[in-house]
Amino acid sequence: MERRASRLRTRFKNIILDKYQSVMNEVNEINKEYLIYDENNQPIMNDDKYTFKDDVKRLNDINELYNEHFIIEQSENNREMLESIKDSVINHSHETFEGKDADIYDLMCELVEQIEYE
Repeated sequence: MERRASRLRTRFKNIILDKYQSVMNEVNEINKEYLIYDENNQPIMNDDKYTFKDDVKRLNDINELYNEHFIIEQSENNREMLESIKDSVINHSHETFEGKDADIYDLMCELVEQIEYE
């Protein structure tokens, strides 16, 4: 049973990592749109940092992307995976959290407590 739960957690992690990679690719695309290039069509760098035009707009575009919601549907296809994640978070945490980690754990508990199947 634990091997199955481990595979389901890995599946969940991979879904999140895929989304993260997609977001990072989109951030790179946004950054490319705002890069300033020299006469040789090379990005201009100052102090080992790229130079961007309209940095406020670029950062707004990136923040808009970061604020998009990502949903893993609570469907029958995801049922076993989501129930396994819920069980792992609520019933199998061997850690005691403090400070910011405790806040994150509390948020995770609130999220997984919303997983309900009839």
